[in-house]
Amino acid sequence: MDNNKSIVIKQLLEKFPKSITIKENSLNSEVFITLLNCFEQCIFENFKTELPIFEINTVLDYLHDELNTGHWSEVPLEIRHNFTIASFIKIILLIQDCENDVTVEVFKECIKSADLGLLLGAPLEENRELLAECAKYLHLKLRNVESKQTVSFYLKHSNDIQNEKDLFNKLAGEIIEEENIPSLETFHNLYFELQIPVKLKGCMTHWPAVNKWSNLHYFLDLAGTRTVPVEIGSNYADENWSQKLMTMREFISKYFISDSKDIGYLAQHNLFNQISELKDDIRIPEYCCCSLNNRDATEPDINAWFGPKGTVSPLHQDPKNNILAQVFGVKQLLLYSPRDTENLYPHEETMLSNTAQVDPLNPDHAKFENFKKAKLYKCLLEPGDMLFIPVKWWHHVTALDKSFSVSFWW
Repeated sequence: MDNNKSIVIKQLLEKFPKSITIKENSLNSEVFITLLNCFEQCIFENFKTELPIFEINTVLDYLHDELNTGHWSEVPLEIRHNFTIASFIKIILLIQDCENDVTVEVFKECIKSADLGLLLGAPLEENRELLAECAKYLHLKLRNVESKQTVSFYLKHSNDIQNEKDLFNKLAGEIIEEENIPSLETFHNLYFELQIPVKLKGCMTHWPAVNKWSNLHYFLDLAGTRTVPVEIGSNYADENWSQKLMTMREFISKYFISDSKDIGYLAQHNLFNQISELKDDIRIPEYCCCSLNNRDATEPDINAWFGPKGTVSPLHQDPKNNILAQVFGVKQLLLYSPRDTENLYPHEETMLSNTAQVDPLNPDHAKFENFKKAKLYKCLLEPGDMLFIPVKWWHHVTALDKSFSVSFWW
């Protein structure tokens, strides 16, 4: 595979639709002129003049500041579209700066730029997969030129998992019902329509992920250089909680296989749109076609939950139905009906209004005296299990082992 810079640039530019234009809306005039100049030079004029990389970095810095001003939902779509375009241009300029052949480090920097565009930008109507296609192409190039190294990352499960199961068994709660590969009709009539949780067994045997994902070499080979958002801290309600961008290799090395007491969690991230090869390893459960109102039926939002033992999602509820599929590892789930909402003391501030103040594993009965009225339902989710969590059902999730789950919200 030829890594001459002119060939790589040509193949990347073939992915960029020539009908795309730069929109000045929401842009500072100087930033617009700089972005437009970079755009025209890279895309249409084939570098008639030298373009220093700092020019596109200036544009990206400005757009990044705009993305982080105010609430994410209020960011103009044009800003996110321009961030996507600028990220692509940066890739081209990084390669253009190479002497001749593109180096390993430049490929890594290009992949990082593509991932930041995927994480912070917005899909372009003319090619919604532009940056995903670029990242996949660049990753294949990188694997071809990077020296092969023996990877000694092996998935080892905790020795004390039985102790965790014993503690689960001692919790005073009702075990969630389970069904072995129920028919769609059975699932709909007995559980979905009545909005009752159920554990679904035997429904993931046809997933390639079941056999592939516990092999960390597979993950590192496929996605080791990809940049992902990692939550730092035991759970998002903690005051010390934060997020950090790092490569998948860094995350696995620092938080997944190490003995560090620090918790890092790749949580609630649409990894499958970012890395399409991983999406090929999973299957959308047929149960996600059920709807209480056909007019509002939607395709599921698919998210990854990948982390070490000890990760916690505090007691919270979601506005959509959820099927949580356990690829490997074991998770403990504690659930409460929406009827018990008042007994769970949701936070009053808007940002955490879907999260309870009560910790069901260590409740402060003096402070939350009505919590004792809430009825606990519990479930141990093991490899190959799925759990249906209806809309607004409260759930607290603890990883009892190194774990990878996939959620389908619809």
